[in-house]
Amino acid sequence: MKTKLFGMALWMGAMCAAALADGAPKIQFDSLVYDFGKTSQVATVTGVFKFKNVGDAILKVEPPKPSCGCTVAAVNPDTLPPGAAGELPFTVNLGLYRSILEKHIAVRSNDPLTPEVTLTIKVDYTPLYELTPPTLAPNLAFGASNTVEFATLTRTDGKPFRIARLDASQPWITATMEPGAKPDDATARVRIEIKREGQPRRFNEYVHLYTAEQTNTPVSSLYLYGHVMGEVSLSPEALYWSITDATKPASESPESLTTRRVTIRSATGQPFELKNPQSTIKGITLEVEPKEGGKAYELVARLADLPASTISGNVSFETSVAAQPKMELPIIVNVFKP
Repeated sequence: MKTKLFGMALWMGAMCAAALADGAPKIQFDSLVYDFGKTSQVATVTGVFKFKNVGDAILKVEPPKPSCGCTVAAVNPDTLPPGAAGELPFTVNLGLYRSILEKHIAVRSNDPLTPEVTLTIKVDYTPLYELTPPTLAPNLAFGASNTVEFATLTRTDGKPFRIARLDASQPWITATMEPGAKPDDATARVRIEIKREGQPRRFNEYVHLYTAEQTNTPVSSLYLYGHVMGEVSLSPEALYWSITDATKPASESPESLTTRRVTIRSATGQPFELKNPQSTIKGITLEVEPKEGGKAYELVARLADLPASTISGNVSFETSVAAQPKMELPIIVNVFKP
């Protein structure tokens, strides 16, 4: 085995030597790392990696591939004769939140010795406007008409901020600067009020902040991941299975693997009816067990068959509660394959 590996290594070395003897391209970058250091008051950073063909044949460079969608890069030119120089300009979108970024760009070429080069971009970014926290999770309890939460807005260079408007993604969300904020303040609180409108539900919404100097693009955004709670609550709010051996029959699997339970309860403590549970996934049986005199129910879901691959769907059921006549909860059966 060792003799075989040694022979392969000799063959590869001979091939590389032959390529170099016949003339081969060679890509060489001035630097593989572009470090912007501490950066603020900008939405993007832009730079250029410079390179040369220090080989003896024509170098052909493929389109660069950034590690994420926030980075855009190009190469000019993509074909270089020996001794010619090229550039790889790039732009990184920094986003709205404080972060230490490290992005990568993969550059492939016909250089036989270095077919791929990885370029690294580093940025220690502080946005000009910063919200703390950047996300809120407001829960509107059953029976409550509204809820209020706060976030702190800071202009990180210490100068007075000039907030022109706060735009919420829904009319039932109101965002205002807290009364008492002075024009020359660099820090103030943002007041977020969520009003009860529509059916009980979870929601993902946002509030965008704009300045007088930047009216088309938000300088910061506050994200809201909340819950308008109804008279009927679910615990948990999803059915999840994790299967590591799908070849084993469900009948031979322990109950802890095949069975999941959801408690469905009245927030008012009044009895209600629950009926007609249905699953969009075949092979899942459902059973409803009344508890506490009809003030709560337990929905029992069993896997009659273990699926061969990951599947998802939902379970629905009907209730006698006028505001929540039909409810759903998601199902995920995650199958891990070796």
